[in-house]
Amino acid sequence: LLIVIIDIADNLMHNSYYGGVYMDFKQIEAFINVAKFKSFSKAADATFLSQPTISAHISSLEDELGVSLFNRNGKEVSLTPSGSIFLEYATNLINTRDNAVSKLSSFSTSIKGSLTIASSTTPCRFMLPRFIKSFRKIYDKVNYNIKEGSSTNVLNMIISGESDIGFVGETVNDKRIQFIKVAHDNLIAISNISTLPKDISLDLFLKQDFILREKGSATRSAFKTFLEKSKIPLGEINIVAQVNSLEAVLQFVKFGLGVSIISEAACADYINAGIIKKHNIENVNIKRDIYMVTFKNRIMTPQGKAFYEHIINNYALPL
Repeated sequence: LLIVIIDIADNLMHNSYYGGVYMDFKQIEAFINVAKFKSFSKAADATFLSQPTISAHISSLEDELGVSLFNRNGKEVSLTPSGSIFLEYATNLINTRDNAVSKLSSFSTSIKGSLTIASSTTPCRFMLPRFIKSFRKIYDKVNYNIKEGSSTNVLNMIISGESDIGFVGETVNDKRIQFIKVAHDNLIAISNISTLPKDISLDLFLKQDFILREKGSATRSAFKTFLEKSKIPLGEINIVAQVNSLEAVLQFVKFGLGVSIISEAACADYINAGIIKKHNIENVNIKRDIYMVTFKNRIMTPQGKAFYEHIINNYALPL
């Protein structure tokens, strides 16, 4: 979009093309000034151009339009009937150009308006508020439309253009999408089963009933990847419930319906309040990264670009 805007602004600044007639705005400005001052020499002085240059602009314009625009009688010139008609349109052309350039300049430099951000649950609730808080210290005229969903839904919103920027907990092999690592996230084992020890073997943990997020969740994908590396099929564990929200996982675990693997940041308050328990699985350390995602080569709004650059400059981590 910005490339198109620049092209439009450039065309508006320099020339226009109508009905097979190519008009340079310098010619139109020269015409307006000669009409205003009723003199080629005075128009030249007012625009800091030479009189021959002004005369050349007017002659070229008359040749392209195929009409005479001025009566050249003595020192003072006057508009012909054709010139009088063209003056109104010429003035409108210049005003339209100036208004368009002003609007486009404001569009490309003002950091304000609405910014849509799509995010999966963990970054949305536990990282995005921090990102936005630091951004608002610089740009306080931006408002936000936050769309929380699974990582799959977030990526679909980025691809469709529904959102300029997204945050997810996994990457996919799609050359259209750019992933920038912005945070690390630990996944931990949780339960509210009094008989389970705090330090637990992987074998005993996997024998429990499980509460898992739905397919498309980055947390579920990270756990599944861990199982695959451990050569344990996901189908071998007993999944008693698949839920589509973080809060549902925590509530099901709180009522003792099963164990789960979840972001440590997402359940810290529950653990500190004694509502659920954290378990240390022997020799198991499950980590994942959080990424900012954008659609490659898509021109962002000024506020989107500013937010993107803010994240790059303040939070980006090496891949």
